[in-house]
Amino acid sequence: MVDRLKLSITVTPDEKHQIEEMARRRGYTAPDEYLRALIESDAEAHGENLTFDDEDEDILANFRQGWHEAMTGNTRPLSELWDDIDDE
Repeated sequence: MVDRLKLSITVTPDEKHQIEEMARRRGYTAPDEYLRALIESDAEAHGENLTFDDEDEDILANFRQGWHEAMTGNTRPLSELWDDIDDE
């Protein structure tokens, strides 16, 4: 596991809401994912190479999504799992 430090910015409540909405519209589950993508994109546009190690966040995000789906009943029968594999 990689040590992480927290970086913060100061925004108004309205700006925070706008950032969260922009992130959601662009398919990000959290504003920090969106901001990381923006930073990586800016670095690339300036000929620099900066990528974030998101492996730990991906695992946690996948778990949270799966847990949410299970708790809200958004599940499929186990028998359907094999149908998708058989189709390949």
